[in-house]
Amino acid sequence: KQWYQRRVRDFMLSSFSVANAGQVVNKIHFLIPGGPGGGWDGTARGTGEALTKSGFNWQCIIKYAGGGGGKAIGYLIENAKSNHGTLMVNSTPIIIRSLTNVFPHNFRDLTLVAGTIGDYAALVVRSDSPLKSVKDLVKKYKENPRKVSIGGVSVPGGMDHFSCRNDN
Repeated sequence: KQWYQRRVRDFMLSSFSVANAGQVVNKIHFLIPGGPGGGWDGTARGTGEALTKSGFNWQCIIKYAGGGGGKAIGYLIENAKSNHGTLMVNSTPIIIRSLTNVFPHNFRDLTLVAGTIGDYAALVVRSDSPLKSVKDLVKKYKENPRKVSIGGVSVPGGMDHFSCRNDN
C-alpha cells in the first residue's frame, strides 16, 4: 500500500512539473464531473487519500456535475488558464460521449496526467439462462435481435450501454 501511495505521489508530481512547464504546484484541486458517492467522486477521494498519506497537499474537491461529464470538461477547457493544479477525473463514458459528439468539447483537448483506475465490464445472466457464453449470446442475437434484452447500470453513453445493429 505504501508503494502505491509513493508511486501516485511521484507520478503526479512529475506529471505536474511537465504539464505546467516548470510551474510549482503546491496543491491539487480535483474537478469531479458527477455527483457525490458516484464512481468519479470515489476515484478523486481515493487518489486524494493516497496523496495525503504520501505527504502531498491536495486542497479541495470541486463538484461540477451535469451533462454526463460535459459541464466539467467544458469548464476545464474554457477556463484552462486559471485551472493550474486542477485535475479532472475522467473515464470511459466521457471519452465515449466526446467521440459521439454528445457535448461540444473533446477529451483530446485535455492532457492525460495519470491513470489510477480501470473500467471493467461483465456480462451476467441468470443461473438458469440457456446462455452460457458470449458465443451463445451472439448466436441468439443474430437469430432475432428483438428477443435479446441488454441492460446496463452506468450513465447513458457509458461502456455498458450497447448499441446493437443488425447488418443483415
